[in-house]
Amino acid sequence: MAQKLLASGCDPLPRRRCFARSPPHYSKPLPINSSLWTQPSDVNILWNKYKCKGYSCLVSNETLFKCSDCFVFSKQRWETLKNESVSAEFTIDEVLSLKPGEIRIGLDFSPTTGTFAAMMREKNVTIASATLNLGAPFNEVIALRGLLPLYLSIGSRLPFFDNTLDIIHSTLFLDGWIGVELLQFMLFDWDRVIRPKGILWVDRFFCKKEEMKMYLKEFSKLDYRKLMWRVLPKTDKLGDELFFSAVLEKPLRG
Repeated sequence: MAQKLLASGCDPLPRRRCFARSPPHYSKPLPINSSLWTQPSDVNILWNKYKCKGYSCLVSNETLFKCSDCFVFSKQRWETLKNESVSAEFTIDEVLSLKPGEIRIGLDFSPTTGTFAAMMREKNVTIASATLNLGAPFNEVIALRGLLPLYLSIGSRLPFFDNTLDIIHSTLFLDGWIGVELLQFMLFDWDRVIRPKGILWVDRFFCKKEEMKMYLKEFSKLDYRKLMWRVLPKTDKLGDELFFSAVLEKPLRG
């Protein structure tokens, strides 16, 4: 019910005076040095809310919203250097090298089980992961990995003070489904919490070719400095879409 209300624009949700149900056979979580890359135990998730009734089902499920491989913990996406002429992906090392020692805390706003945050933790960067439970226990898995989940909708005001985060990252979430007005509200709220000279990492935004100019105009309105910028064809479907990836630096503002 809570997620239905959030997705319908009822945000923030009112506080309540009742107890949340817990998994009946909950076992203690793994220590952090092993929990990051270990499949969580089924007994630590309340499965009655989901179609899948066990973690093995999630691993083999290809119907999850933009996240068919999220429950397979792999470092490949942000660790392996790609050919920039054919791939819109940047590696974590590439991005962190732009600001050596300066990226310490941030936010990942994506359909995720925390893999980006786990990889950043290994680089001594603390990342909160903001996502809804889109048909699967995304938030529970993030927490069981020893990471920080934020249960937020796209319309939520970020629960951070102004000019405090070193980085915001978003992948396979912002794309051509989003209206311009909603995108504007999101970008201005993200700008609010990113510190001066902090970075916004837009990771594989995609849309129809004829719409890309409109969306790029909205990103350009932030007046951020382009540290990395790539627009390439999205080749997995009809060939009428483009990927856009960028690392952008927030300017000083008086």
